[in-house]
Amino acid sequence: MLPWWFWVLLWTVLVLATVLAAVIAGFRLFKRGMAVVEGLGDAADHISAGLSQEGSVVEYAANPRRYPHGTDATHGDPEMIKALRDQGRAERIEARRVRRVARRAQRGQAQNMRDLRLF
Repeated sequence: MLPWWFWVLLWTVLVLATVLAAVIAGFRLFKRGMAVVEGLGDAADHISAGLSQEGSVVEYAANPRRYPHGTDATHGDPEMIKALRDQGRAERIEARRVRRVARRAQRGQAQNMRDLRLF
């Protein structure tokens, strides 16, 4: 059997080692947190500098047309709603075709004959 002072010494060393590990982990966590906060500050400065430039005009795409949906589509004339839905579908298909032709022309890719409507 071991003497009583050995157990006191053992538990003292274990508790001190645990406290030391917790202090080191806390310090490392604090340093990493401060690095993240500094990075966020740099990012905010970069974004605010980009937003405050004068003379830069942003061109946004036109809003797509809205067709009857929800209650308007439910209680409207079925033939009119079907015609509007078909018209919207045709407009979206044509817009995709135009974007596809422009994208392929910009990249120097071969065009699809149907997209160019040559035949």
